[in-house]
Amino acid sequence: MLSPNAQKIFDDKYAQILPSGKKETWEQACVRVAHYVAGAEQTESNRLQYTADFTKILLELSFLPGGRVLSNAGTEIKNMMNCFVLPIEDSRDGIYTALKYSAEIFAHGGGIGYNFSNLRAAGTPVKGTGAKASGPLSFMELFDHTGEVIAQGSRRGAQMGILNIDHPDIVDFIQLKNELHAKNRRLVEELNENYGWGVYSDARMGELKRALAENQFSHFNISVALTDEYMRNPDYKLYLIGKNAWENGDPGVYFTDRANADNMVPYLGSLDSTNPCGEVPLLSYEPCCLGSINLERFVAGNFIDFDYLKFVVRTAVRFLDNVQELNDTPIKEINGAARATRRLGLGVMGFADFLAELGIPYDHEDALTAARICGKIIQMTAWETSMELAVEKGPFPAYKPGEMNWKLIDGLKLERRPVRNVAVTSIAPTGSIALVASVNGGIEPYFSKNYTRHITQGIGNIAKASLDQSSIDNPSVRYANQISWEAHVKMQATWQEYVDNAVSKTINMPNDASVEEIIDSYKLGWELGCKGLTVYRDNSRGFQILERQETE
Repeated sequence: MLSPNAQKIFDDKYAQILPSGKKETWEQACVRVAHYVAGAEQTESNRLQYTADFTKILLELSFLPGGRVLSNAGTEIKNMMNCFVLPIEDSRDGIYTALKYSAEIFAHGGGIGYNFSNLRAAGTPVKGTGAKASGPLSFMELFDHTGEVIAQGSRRGAQMGILNIDHPDIVDFIQLKNELHAKNRRLVEELNENYGWGVYSDARMGELKRALAENQFSHFNISVALTDEYMRNPDYKLYLIGKNAWENGDPGVYFTDRANADNMVPYLGSLDSTNPCGEVPLLSYEPCCLGSINLERFVAGNFIDFDYLKFVVRTAVRFLDNVQELNDTPIKEINGAARATRRLGLGVMGFADFLAELGIPYDHEDALTAARICGKIIQMTAWETSMELAVEKGPFPAYKPGEMNWKLIDGLKLERRPVRNVAVTSIAPTGSIALVASVNGGIEPYFSKNYTRHITQGIGNIAKASLDQSSIDNPSVRYANQISWEAHVKMQATWQEYVDNAVSKTINMPNDASVEEIIDSYKLGWELGCKGLTVYRDNSRGFQILERQETE
């Protein structure tokens, strides 16, 4: 049975309307999803067996797939992927083809990542027309506006924009969320011309400029792609990144060399971009196929049921691989890329609940040990399952063992055998599905004892969410603002040791944190092997999803 908050999220985001006109129950949705996904099995006996297994882990909330699977499986909408990466080529045809594909993806409820570094710098002459290039930032506005006007239900198009550190327009990109763009500058100038600054106090004008800046590119997360060479000898731009992140949380950083070190198929291309939340570096046109294991379900007192965890991992990998088989988008390049690599992203949620049940503080060394144990079991079991599926159903079509990068498999000391998938694990933020499961999202610590969570996609606000009483009374529980940024980074890096794709996590810092501390967090994350980092200083934005209630 779902909690009241979970029921609200399920009803508004995932429940289908039955022929009777009523919304389906959670139990009916689990059967719908399990039956449809099991339909990819090759024999009737397997279809029956896995319908039962899939239903079991969904009903128990031991595993939940990404939201598009929950809402679309078994319906007329065949897309079950949450997010994608599209290439941006330096031509009008390339840019507007990507824009057209973006609109199609947004209409089906997906989010998109792009690397805009192929686009020539603003002011560069354009051969054949005598014009000058407007640069990547101007074209980003087109994609941002498309994400606003094209929607599927209440969902708005989430996007990730990445620019390489050596791009000529990188300084303007870094300041994208803090410096007013041309349209907003004109608005402020017109206010000055028509009314004069004397009408407004400096403080009010500062508030206006901040509100306008925060509303710029509101459908984009942005990140700067940093190489190992740059991180070994960074220049002033790293300070600029930290300063702007200090202002409002953007940009993040994406360590491209670290991400590509785990790219199993370098012969297909490089991982130049990620999905909107950064947990999956993707090749051009690849989609995310995401699902998360609810760690809270495997612990009772001091007992952890590792045998059942392995069963759920094996079942979940098979589930997600079946989703790859059944998924269909309106864009043929995406379907081709998805089937060529069959990339999966099996992650976790409820890690904070898991630690609370064990009585382990989030920032204790034992929490890192727990992360390593769980991460290794999940990754090892997932790869073994992928190898078994390759025997049963064949390896991913782009499989070329002599050209592959076997670093991940060798690191686990597994035999180099055919694999069904190019990657199997990832850690997503799991915002909505964690609410359905009534656990904390991803590997984040509890945000606060009492907090408001603002849901901005047409659902309204959950007025107040709080931990259950056992967790509130648990002296081991540590909240996000009680944990040092170093401990946040170390936790992300520890999970990354046993994750094929990447880890989405917020490095929370208090309001009085310095720019230098943010820069230090980038350096530590890079040194420890993170693939990217997102820092958020408390209350650095006028609006934030989680708002602490000062009653602790």
